[in-house]
Amino acid sequence: MFWKKMKIQFDTAFSSNYLCQPIYSNKGKLLAVELICRFASTDSKLIMPTELVLNLLNTQQLSRFLSEQVAFAKEHAAWFEKNQVILNITVEEKLANIITDDDVLRDEIKQLRFIHLSINESFPQLSAGKNNAQLVALKNDFTLWLDGMGSGNANMAPIFDHIFTWVKLDRALFWELYQGENFTIILPSLLRNLNRFCRNVVIDGLDSAEYFDALNKTDVQGMKGMLWPGVEAAALDNLLESPSQFH
Repeated sequence: MFWKKMKIQFDTAFSSNYLCQPIYSNKGKLLAVELICRFASTDSKLIMPTELVLNLLNTQQLSRFLSEQVAFAKEHAAWFEKNQVILNITVEEKLANIITDDDVLRDEIKQLRFIHLSINESFPQLSAGKNNAQLVALKNDFTLWLDGMGSGNANMAPIFDHIFTWVKLDRALFWELYQGENFTIILPSLLRNLNRFCRNVVIDGLDSAEYFDALNKTDVQGMKGMLWPGVEAAALDNLLESPSQFH
């Protein structure tokens, strides 16, 4: 292993651990892997929410956190390139600032063409769309995903402005629509409208066979959920096998 796990000392020592969460195409091919970080205590008894940890880190520590993920990508670059799989790295505002300000780090990420950046709908001033200079700067250098679309934190402006190449529907919204009596009408209508501005729509929240069976696969380009749990890096090859739900 060439990349080192980050260790942080609060009242208890925590170290970063990664899971690779799969996203499958509508035909069951591995489309992308989300790199999900969890901060666990050294005895593995405590898990600290990643969002909370990032809020507590200074700029130097955040830079190291990003560099750690880039090191992961470099170590597994041959695998991602050979299998033509996207690696999704999530960035919030402070991480985005570091990427846009650090020429060396930005160029490192740009050279790894399989890396896409994922931005949550809660990102500051997201609704400004093309008038958000930071978003535009990121778009000019990277392929961007909008995560949590429909969570209620932003309007459709960044989608209308073609900031994002991929849009991932919020899992809670999908579940809410599924429970509604007009699910088979509202969801297809929503997806048709999204596809007018973004041809790559992913549905999150496929946590059961019931959800999977209810979805018209031709309406979406990708699917994610606990039907296909994340794995450690050593088990990446296991994700290449098409899941049983697609057969």
